[in-house]
Amino acid sequence: MVASVNGMTFSGLFLSLLMAFQLLGPETTVKTNDFSLSFTDKGQVTGLSDTKTGTNYLVSGQNAPLLKVRVKGEWINPEKASWDKQKQIITLSFQQNKLTAKVRVTEKKSHLRLELLKMQPEGIADAITWGPYPLKITETIGEVVGVVRNSTYAIGIQSLNVKTLGGVLKNGEGSENNRGSAAVKQDYGSSLQAYSLDRSIERKLDVWSESSPRFPEMPVLSIKGETLEGSAIALFGCPEKSVLQHIGEIELAEGLPHPVIKGVWIKESPETGRAYMISDFNESNVDTLLNWANKAGLSGLYHEGPFKSWGHYIIDSTRFPHGNAGVKACVKKADKLGLRLGVHTLTTFINTNDPYVTPIPDKRLAVTGSADLVNDITADNPLIEVTTNQYFNNTVANALHSFRIGNEIIRYRTVTNQLPFQLTDCQRGAFGTKATAHRKGEKVSMLADYPYEVFFPNYDLQQEIAGNLARFFNETGVSQMDFDGHEGCYSSGQGDYAMQAFADKVFRETKHNLINGTSRSNHYYWHICHYWNWGEPWYGGFRESQSDLRFENQPLLERNYMPNMLGWFLVSATTTTDDIEWMMARAAGYNAGFALVARANGFGKNLDIDKILGLIKLWQDVYRNHLFTPEQRARLKDPKNDFHLEKDAEGIKLYPFTKYNFGYVNQMLQPGQPTFSEWEFVNRDKAQPLFFSIVLAGTIGEIINPRIELDGYFQLDLPGNYKAGYSVVCDGRLVKLYNEKGKFIRNVTISSRIPELSAGNHKLKFDCKFSSDSDLKINIAIKTISKPELISGVK
Repeated sequence: MVASVNGMTFSGLFLSLLMAFQLLGPETTVKTNDFSLSFTDKGQVTGLSDTKTGTNYLVSGQNAPLLKVRVKGEWINPEKASWDKQKQIITLSFQQNKLTAKVRVTEKKSHLRLELLKMQPEGIADAITWGPYPLKITETIGEVVGVVRNSTYAIGIQSLNVKTLGGVLKNGEGSENNRGSAAVKQDYGSSLQAYSLDRSIERKLDVWSESSPRFPEMPVLSIKGETLEGSAIALFGCPEKSVLQHIGEIELAEGLPHPVIKGVWIKESPETGRAYMISDFNESNVDTLLNWANKAGLSGLYHEGPFKSWGHYIIDSTRFPHGNAGVKACVKKADKLGLRLGVHTLTTFINTNDPYVTPIPDKRLAVTGSADLVNDITADNPLIEVTTNQYFNNTVANALHSFRIGNEIIRYRTVTNQLPFQLTDCQRGAFGTKATAHRKGEKVSMLADYPYEVFFPNYDLQQEIAGNLARFFNETGVSQMDFDGHEGCYSSGQGDYAMQAFADKVFRETKHNLINGTSRSNHYYWHICHYWNWGEPWYGGFRESQSDLRFENQPLLERNYMPNMLGWFLVSATTTTDDIEWMMARAAGYNAGFALVARANGFGKNLDIDKILGLIKLWQDVYRNHLFTPEQRARLKDPKNDFHLEKDAEGIKLYPFTKYNFGYVNQMLQPGQPTFSEWEFVNRDKAQPLFFSIVLAGTIGEIINPRIELDGYFQLDLPGNYKAGYSVVCDGRLVKLYNEKGKFIRNVTISSRIPELSAGNHKLKFDCKFSSDSDLKINIAIKTISKPELISGVK
């Protein structure tokens, strides 16, 4: 006799259950059009494969959990996996079935979607990591975008919401990471990973940089409902040339940010990463500045500081007497010229004159920690005793020496190192708050601050501030910003999650296209961000100011599918056309955008302003239309090379410069022996004005009364003392002195006319005296302009 239930035999019931819910055999595979993922009944990934070729890129022998969990600080791999094929749900078991995680897998054409549906019991695990997934691919590691690739195939991971962070979970999580780790180079090749934290629980963390945290042992507030459940990723693989197409499809399918410019996705638009102008314009002079930007062929005008305060983003009425309406009028003027208008701010930084601080401080200002009042105090007590000196003795990050009791902010000189713990020389009612009496036991809360004389918000206030920014953009029509100081979000203790959430809210609540950039990198924010650019120290000469960083950053941008950008450059009354062409040659070599800082009272006094603006436009017209050859672009990238671009009746011509380099050092000579050095060189170019530079390479000392002599007849004396790092430059007309940062100091007075450098053989002589402590080497260069190269493809 065969037993049955509701007419079904036990054997039939068993077979039915086995089909719907089975222990994995050796391996189960899920796939997309171009990619497959295989995993075992132990929850280990065994294959990440190209379905077209069958190539498995997973590294064998490496731990590769589909998902792992953190319990009491220990990471635990799954021990068992079961598969409900009908529901497409994997149940992962940990700790002898004491903990289970249900993961839904959705097979789509472009990607696999993995989402954590349920963790049971709740509250046991406080973090999860998707992966790491170990891969053989080594050629290109896109650490921010989360894509690794070789010449033929690419595999990527994408976080599908703010709570899922592409990268490696650090112990502190609030640590500062200026580069990404969604993809990481490994000894065996590379790995992909993402993580989520249970943020519904309160924690204590070392916040903002693990090596030397700004805020040690900071209490981090919980975020209601922000548990591990809902963490989700996309995994995909595709031909290397199709990566952006796949990511674009994932964005649209999963509701990720997918910003466009003129209908084209920003990652594929030629408008992304275009150069723009930064200035200090106001309602009165905005037309002049817009005209400059237009003449230079730039994408827009960006205000370097239009706000009276950050936090509420109150516009500076001295610049914009009509407030937001005045800004909106400027936006309309820019629109008529086809330009965009932007503004600069420091993300979550809060000025001390903002309504979040004064006259009544917001209770949501970020607090690094608290103590209790030991005694009642009056409104004028200068000495305040507290239960602990922790947080108040922070020497790493304590710019404003400020704490809050109730509605009063108080500043103090120092805190004693032993009982009784006393805050000394207290300045009551700081920043326009009201000094009042306080009772024993009240909380004394140390405020998180920064050397820019600002406070920070907690997470709740941070998100309100994001709404304030979006509201300003909606009211004015301003359409560009940089998330500068984006790391200020770390003050909430929520790490990269806070950075992602802030940018996501600004993006989603702004009702028009918002061009935005950053100097930092973040996996989820990659979808929102148009460009990575950076400022300081941008205020020196073009060749000296951050030159190494400008060029070192280009491979980072390229391997993460970001437009090339060269940072900020300051143009002033003394900026030369040579300076501009050096910058533009680098921009052309990398096909890069940049920010040109041009102030009305500085650059406006430059006698060559029209030439400079015209050159910037000409160079952009050529390289943005891809008219330079690969060989020319390679030469244009080299910062040692100089070029001139010119348009005449025959077309556009690129003139390279030839350089003749000589070195002069302090020598030990016999008494009476000449100290000068002499060299010979041949000018194989045509006769032209004499261009030379003298650079004082070294860190200590100076030279005195240098002189340069040409062909035994022309002597140029440069009277005076010249410091280490300084340079003297002759442009054929004037001789100019620059400091160690490349900033113009003055014109050097000379007594004779600078001669022409004829074609043929020449002799050059140099001499100077050195200070006794000098380590200087004098680098001398003669520069000649060579035969032009006609740019093909120009109509």
